[in-house]
Amino acid sequence: MRQRLHIQLPPPSEAVFHPNAVTPRPLFEILVGAALSTVAACNGVAAVQPLSPRAQQVTVEERDPPDGATPLGEIAVTDGQGCQFNGDKGTREGATALLKEAAAERGANFVKLTKVTEPYSGHDCVHREFKLAGLSYRLAGTPAPVPVAVPAAVAVPVAPSAAPVATSLADCTPICSPGYACEAGVCRPLCNPACAVDQICRADRVCVPATPSP
Repeated sequence: MRQRLHIQLPPPSEAVFHPNAVTPRPLFEILVGAALSTVAACNGVAAVQPLSPRAQQVTVEERDPPDGATPLGEIAVTDGQGCQFNGDKGTREGATALLKEAAAERGANFVKLTKVTEPYSGHDCVHREFKLAGLSYRLAGTPAPVPVAVPAAVAVPVAPSAAPVATSLADCTPICSPGYACEAGVCRPLCNPACAVDQICRADRVCVPATPSP
């Protein structure tokens, strides 16, 4: 009669879950938020320039100007740096200041806003510009701006130039050959080395006594 063979197997091991092995979704969102915050920290906001006295008199509104206003044309400005992930972000305050300066330079003191484009995130990049466009006017009863007087140029006296060196009317024509010099319209030989005081330079450029020997 055969005996039964009993084999005892070890108990099945329990699966151990390590929570640090997989990043939970809340932790992932925190990490992504921190990364975006780091990128945003590298970006600044465009500085708002102080207004000039004339620009402080400009009114910017979305309504039509009062009756009798003189239209001076359309103006558009951009505050901030364009399409990129870093740089200075434009603001409405900064764009309004630029719009007032542009209107003041044109002689306007009223701007009707016609278009506002705020910064936004696109498929290609982050558009950081704040754009404003409008129609400029000079209100009735406002005198036209007086153009800034340009100081007249001061005349600087110029010292008289030196008188030109007089040239002899009897120039040699054609010019003398090398070794000869023009003197009173005649090409005379130049001996080299120069002749002594009691010698003259002959036509063949040889020094000979000035007074022929008897």
